[in-house]
Formats: sequence, structure tokens, C-alpha cells
Amino acid sequence: MPETGGFIPWGPDHRGVVALTALAAAACIAGRARLRGVDDRVGRRVLAAGLAANEITGWGVALSQGRLQLPLQLCDLALIAVVVALLTTHRPAAELAYFWGLAGSLQAILTPDLRQPFPSYWWIQFFLSHCGVVLCAVYLAVTGRVQPTHGSVWRMFGWTNLYAGIVGLINWRFEANFGYLAHKPMQPSLLDALGPWPYYIGGMELIALASLYLYYAPFVLARWAGQRMP
Repeated sequence: MPETGGFIPWGPDHRGVVALTALAAAACIAGRARLRGVDDRVGRRVLAAGLAANEITGWGVALSQGRLQLPLQLCDLALIAVVVALLTTHRPAAELAYFWGLAGSLQAILTPDLRQPFPSYWWIQFFLSHCGVVLCAVYLAVTGRVQPTHGSVWRMFGWTNLYAGIVGLINWRFEANFGYLAHKPMQPSLLDALGPWPYYIGGMELIALASLYLYYAPFVLARWAGQRMP
């Protein structure tokens, strides 16, 4: 992000965008029965194109400011998975989009590593990207494109650790901080409660696994409720 200051975590602009995202997600969940009966091919393509355009535009703006912004954060990969899932409804991509979208992008919305306040370009770009990923992940789930099993949790945990291993090597080679594995974000975050580097990385592992189980839980409850219905 640019070096200028101004963003206040849980200030009015932050609270507003979190509230709007929560309301949109709740509306999506409440209308899940109606959404499943709609031919959404055009809508899915529009959403995918919008997310991709917002991300690519951000790369171009960063480059114009003299920065190479590589899409190697977990949220970047979640966005790519969401775009693929929206375009193809491929179940593995949708599963990846759901778990990484909620475990990664949702956390980024709650504790954004952001310096510029609304209505700066980077504020808008950040929240369009991350809130878009979260809402699309919810949409993929409520329309039946995501059907995880218990094995999905450990499969996603494996993919997450593979990602951490790869970007950890990139961080070491190029002195980067993808995945926040080299140091904590500048803004306050959950990592602040996990101790200094490198000990907080172990805490990240536990939180990642707990998050995956948390986002798997609604499917377990839905199946249990379905089995109890006559």
C-alpha cells in the first residue's frame, strides 16, 4: 500500500463497509432458496469480470507509482479461485474460493493492512476486492457450488501450508512479506496476540485450522438438520 497515512481501524468508514458486507451476506443466506433456482450465468460472469478488472487495475496503478505488486498474498489467490469458480463452477475451485475467501479475505476486512482512508483509490480497491471475494464465496456456498466434506478441511489445510512454504522461500530470497510470514502487518491485527516472530507463525497454524473447521460447520449443521427432517 502507499506510504501516506490516514486510515483508522474501526473508524466510521471501516465500520460502515463491514456492516454493509455483513448485511449483504445475510441477505444472500436468507434468499438462498430463491437464488438456487435462478440462471446466474450472466451474473457470475459479470462478478468475475468486475473482480478481475479491479485487481488488474490495482496492479497497473501500483506499477505507475513505482511498485511491483505481485499477487502472492493468500487473499490474491483466493480472488483468483473465486474468479475461476464463478466462470466454471468447478467444485475444487469453488471449495478453495470458499475456504480461502472466508479464512483469508474476511480476516483482512476485519483487520485491514491499509493506510489510506475513504475515499482514496486504495481504500476503494482494497474493500471492493476483499468484500467482493467474501460475498462471492458466500454466494457459491448458498447456491450449492460448494459441498465440502471433513476431508476438505484437511485438504485446504494442506494447500495453505504448501502456500506458506512457497511464499516463505520467496520472502527469504527477496526480503518480502507475503502471507505476513516475515513480520506482522503495520496495522493492529490478530497476530499481535500471538507473540513475536517466529512464534506467532505457530499460532497462525492453529487459527487457520480452527477457521477451516468454523467455515465447515454450517454444512455439518445443515446436513444434520436435513437428516432429522421427515
